[in-house]
Amino acid sequence: MFRSLNIDNTLYRFFLLLALTSCRGDGVKDIRNHYFPLRELKEGLVYEYQPVGNDSLTPAYWYYRSFFTEDGIFLTKTYYEYELVPLQLSREEVVSNGMLLASLNLYETDSTRRQQKVPAEVLSGSAFPFQVRDSTGVFLYKVRWQPLSDPEATITLIKNRRYVKDTTVVYEGKTRDAVVFDIQELVEHDKEGVFEYKYSGREVYAEGIGLFYYAKKVADDLEWAYRLEKRYPMSQLEEQYNTRILQQIDDDKKQ
Repeated sequence: MFRSLNIDNTLYRFFLLLALTSCRGDGVKDIRNHYFPLRELKEGLVYEYQPVGNDSLTPAYWYYRSFFTEDGIFLTKTYYEYELVPLQLSREEVVSNGMLLASLNLYETDSTRRQQKVPAEVLSGSAFPFQVRDSTGVFLYKVRWQPLSDPEATITLIKNRRYVKDTTVVYEGKTRDAVVFDIQELVEHDKEGVFEYKYSGREVYAEGIGLFYYAKKVADDLEWAYRLEKRYPMSQLEEQYNTRILQQIDDDKKQ
């Protein structure tokens, strides 16, 4: 279980000192530098992930932004689909031994085509560990919510992350150290009985970047994966979207 940590100047200097140690004599590996670079994300950055091996999928856009406050250090994550409609917003807190999920909101479109917030209950919020020892350690993430489209149902997502190995990745021509996590997911749909769906996947976190690659296998013949293509300010994503809309309007006029 993660332990809360109040960030004052003294403790924060101690936290930075710990970050300089990548390995300890007892076999524990410090991987906090493989998570998102919080100081670089104060103004926010869009991470554009491109599908791997599947041209039918559209890019995935995640907007990451950090906040340094008197109450602690936080990271927000917003997922946008191709038309820049937000589908998910989460907030994580820096604690003594990792990142702790503090809140999660999902978004669904109602009958009037408006986005409605669906808050999720955080049951276990291990978002990312700062230290790993071997592949036997499992980090539990568990949330529960009632979907707007089916309010009588309850959906529970249980995600287990397990550190697998070290690796390297190449981003913008530079080779970076990275760590690999195996992912096991269980989705429980509770309505007049419980139906379970199991998935497997993989995540790769690169030093100085954060999440670089993620994949999920939902069936023997259905698997998708995304890899980080580039990072840029939100204003650039909005400009790209507006340009695409204008191009669509122009194409419609020509038809």
